[in-house]
Amino acid sequence: MEKIEKQIAQIKQELDESPNDGDLLNELGIGYHMLGDYDQAIEYYQQALNQQPKAVKIHFNLANTFYEKKDIEKAINHYMNALDIKPDYVPALNNLADIYELANEDEKALELFEYITEINPEDPMGYFNLGNHHLRNNDSLEAGRCYKKAIELDPEFHEAYNNIGFLLKHLEQYEEAISYFEQCLEIEPDYEPAKKDLEACKKALQNS
Repeated sequence: MEKIEKQIAQIKQELDESPNDGDLLNELGIGYHMLGDYDQAIEYYQQALNQQPKAVKIHFNLANTFYEKKDIEKAINHYMNALDIKPDYVPALNNLADIYELANEDEKALELFEYITEINPEDPMGYFNLGNHHLRNNDSLEAGRCYKKAIELDPEFHEAYNNIGFLLKHLEQYEEAISYFEQCLEIEPDYEPAKKDLEACKKALQNS
């Protein structure tokens, strides 16, 4: 907190020299967002947009702050603004998909999650997020397929191994689940969800 406040003070000093610097105004917005002062963050982001109306990241940052304030309509508008400028901007696509999912607009959410994998087919995170969407909608088959694709693209993606293990655990396929949890922990030995579920699977096998 103290470090962020010092950074804010430093940025304000720089703004005294260049009061219309959109990048500095954006950085100031980020600082206030990190402090949880969302109204101040919004004020500085809007000033930044006055200087750089086509800046994708400023629209994105402003959308995130409106989301934190539960002003979903304005958040969506600024994610859309970012996407009007850069249609393949994955962070905005992903957050917009999350909003649609929370609003129970699953078709819109699925369309966006799938679109992300189409425009960025070599990015394992897109498949992981798509898998999580399927998991939350109880589509284990599609979720597993997406997690395996993420692992294919990044064999060190420990969370994807964990999530396959999670699926298998709930299908009571404990031996296979144990294999995936162990692979996860080989990559990330301190990953607590895998450690807990690994022990649970071992106990379930002993009691079967």
